[in-house]
Amino acid sequence: MNQAMVGDVRFFLASVLLGTAAAFCYDLLRVWRRFYKQSLFFVSLQDFVYWFLLGFAGFRLTYSYNAGTLRLFVFLGIGLGALLYMVTLGRFVVKYGLKLLRLLTAPLQKGLLFLKKQGKLVSRRWSRRKKRKEQGRMDALASKKRKEKNRS
Repeated sequence: MNQAMVGDVRFFLASVLLGTAAAFCYDLLRVWRRFYKQSLFFVSLQDFVYWFLLGFAGFRLTYSYNAGTLRLFVFLGIGLGALLYMVTLGRFVVKYGLKLLRLLTAPLQKGLLFLKKQGKLVSRRWSRRKKRKEQGRMDALASKKRKEKNRS
């Protein structure tokens, strides 16, 4: 096979791989968004960073394989890679990735919830103790005033 054709085939396969990796990374981003609800600003920021990095990776791929010359089959390869991923593994990654993330973080969430409840109990006890202490001071001050009044 011609050396130029071998280079083009490698370039196409690398673009398919880039499309697959891009789709997988976006699915991971979707799992994170479902697990942890975020504001529109942070979702937009994440999308901006994702597309910036994808653009940079595409530029790097094009520059390293083809000296920066754009070819239609590169875009087709990226699209084909993303499509193949979505048809095969993509259907399962978001669904089971979210379940796996919840399973892995469940002990941590339970521990944090326990600590939060304990913190509230300690806070309540501390505030009650503080109120009793203040009440005791007020009572002591009132009795002192009464004693002074009775002496006069």
